[in-house]
Amino acid sequence: GTIVPTHPHPQRGVILFVRPGTMDQHRLVKELSEDYWLPTFVYLSEWCHQWLDYVTRTTGLLTKSVRFLDTFGLTPSVVSRECMRRNGKAIGAMEDFYPQLLANAFICNPPQVVKVLFNVIKVILPKRLREKIDMMHPKDNENERKRLYRHISEQDLPEKFGGLNPTPPAEWNPM
Repeated sequence: GTIVPTHPHPQRGVILFVRPGTMDQHRLVKELSEDYWLPTFVYLSEWCHQWLDYVTRTTGLLTKSVRFLDTFGLTPSVVSRECMRRNGKAIGAMEDFYPQLLANAFICNPPQVVKVLFNVIKVILPKRLREKIDMMHPKDNENERKRLYRHISEQDLPEKFGGLNPTPPAEWNPM
């Protein structure tokens, strides 16, 4: 369960749970050619876009996706620069294909030094990007956790993020 797209509530947007610390990024780069990298992103984004469009049309409310990036197990040795480069390229293309698809990206449980560094560099980021990225420790901080309830209910939020759902996202029925 490294990447789990799901929609726990039929009238809310898609939630993508990503756990890069459990992903073998070096092997992924080795086994998945760059030619297939972008189509993989497009496939997931197209499904997400279609679901968000459906929810928007049925509820009358503009619906966007949310990403939870769980930093558990993420160490420098796990990170592949080539994987990051390919992901950056694909994400840039996705922004061109599907602008405004993402409501927020919640980076959960980052090391304190990463949170401090982010707070220093975020002043130079474009405002629309700054408003979408949020670093937090939701299980330990009630105020941070409350910001998540705009996108996911307390009952659906996994316990590891301070919610009431004992089942980890990887065990949910993603589709």
